[in-house]
Amino acid sequence: MKHNNWFWGIFFILAAVFVIASQVTGFASIGFWTIAASILLVALLIQSLVKLNYFGVFLPLSLGYMLYQEPLNLYYISPWLLLLAAVLLSIGFHTAFRSRPKKVLKSQRKPHGSEATIEEIDDNNPAAKVTFGASNKYLHADNLKSGQFYCNFGALEVYFDHVTLAPEGAEIFVDCSLGAVKLFVPRSWRIVDKMNAGLGGVKDEARAGRPSDDAPTLTLTGNVSLGVVEISYI
Repeated sequence: MKHNNWFWGIFFILAAVFVIASQVTGFASIGFWTIAASILLVALLIQSLVKLNYFGVFLPLSLGYMLYQEPLNLYYISPWLLLLAAVLLSIGFHTAFRSRPKKVLKSQRKPHGSEATIEEIDDNNPAAKVTFGASNKYLHADNLKSGQFYCNFGALEVYFDHVTLAPEGAEIFVDCSLGAVKLFVPRSWRIVDKMNAGLGGVKDEARAGRPSDDAPTLTLTGNVSLGVVEISYI
């Protein structure tokens, strides 16, 4: 709640600055819609900085440069080059500065005739990473408390059907960039989605009925950038 108050406070302050600036000489020709678009881009930029979502930082900067390129006589750069530079910078920063998992189990086997590797993980705090490939992870845990899963330029499927959550529930961190992650969880679990999606999304498959009030709770945190995280019930 405190972070939300801080964000909206800064947002309205910047909105006031843009409104006043629109009346100042040199900015008067910018126009209402450019000012409105700028406010939205700045809001996205601030929110992305707080969450370290690099796609949400560099793309608004590139779009902002396009908006003000002509009114402020900035050096001309092709819009396509600006967008390409923003995407490349986002990928570079995301790769260089993202958090690393504490451990990644490397023992994998590839099934005959399949491009995806298969790994069985017996751990109450599992971690796995997929880059430029596809992998299926089958978890085995009798007291799952946490987990970390990273997927960049690839596809990852994680199966929780042989997992028992800790009494207080478990928290799973998922970092998905230019990839797809699919989580297969028991239908009786309660899923709490706290993920940040920047130019990506989280799809929660519809299921019949609602979990009970005392159902095991799995909390999802992390980031999705130019990718998708899908929750399926089994």
